Amino acid sequence: MSIAERTGRRSVCASEIPLLSSPEYREAVQRVLRRVLILNLAVVVGKLLIGWRAHSLSLMSDAAHSSVDAMNNIIGLTVIRYATAAPDAGHPYGHRKIESLAAFVLGGVLLATCVEIVSRAIHRVRDPSLIRIRVEWSTIAVLIATILINLFVFTYERRKGRELRSPFLLADSLHTWSDILVSGSLLIGLLFIWWKLPILDPLLALAISAAIAASGWQIFARTVPILIDAAPVSAERIEAIVRAVPGVERVREVRSRSDGERIFLELTLVLTPEDVRTAHAITEQIEKKLREGLGPCHVVIHVEPS
Repeated sequence: MSIAERTGRRSVCASEIPLLSSPEYREAVQRVLRRVLILNLAVVVGKLLIGWRAHSLSLMSDAAHSSVDAMNNIIGLTVIRYATAAPDAGHPYGHRKIESLAAFVLGGVLLATCVEIVSRAIHRVRDPSLIRIRVEWSTIAVLIATILINLFVFTYERRKGRELRSPFLLADSLHTWSDILVSGSLLIGLLFIWWKLPILDPLLALAISAAIAASGWQIFARTVPILIDAAPVSAERIEAIVRAVPGVERVREVRSRSDGERIFLELTLVLTPEDVRTAHAITEQIEKKLREGLGPCHVVIHVEPS
């Protein structure tokens, strides 16, 4: 009889869970970030050049918005190395939350960028003499090209983020999507500015800041529950899955948390069988049912007799 059986506890072996600390996962995420970084740098340089030439705060703000994508890729290339490190004595559950923490920091950077843009835009609205916009055909063409690049980056990064179950890639793709919306609205605004409505430039900058703030909020909504160990699934749902297994009399002390990909569950079972072997078989069925209903999860079960 194993120690797990004698103590009434059962844990899943490492081979039963797809480990995110594998070199394959790390290399896959880094490969995505390297490719996206090159495209994001091209977008930033393009927007900076046309923004500087046009003396447009809205274009420069959009470039700042896009630069966060490139900065995020650089941070991600470093962070993912530590986030995918194997569990050790000091971190028995692994280092996965480092990735969510990095995404959280990105949200803070977005909000700080938003505050700076709002400050400059309000200053220009109060003093319209500061607005000297020069829009040319090249300005429009470069902006359209950056939108197309961002559309490709968003589609590619979101698809890879879902395949790899990477909160960092998904958070970054959200920011890229907001960049697309901002650039699209800016393109329309530049056409109006071209038609002698320069006051739209700081007003568009304010609209861009709102989009940036929304991106930051979405990232916070995704990462904060993970960082504070909020329950990813209700205790009632877990109990319903477990009680459907024959031999389970009661379920108590259900707890759950997530590291961004896997769910960690702890629960206490009251079972009717008298022999340990049958109780062990029941816990095996419960773990199978939980994975079928909730996805990848690490389960610790304490068994008590009826």
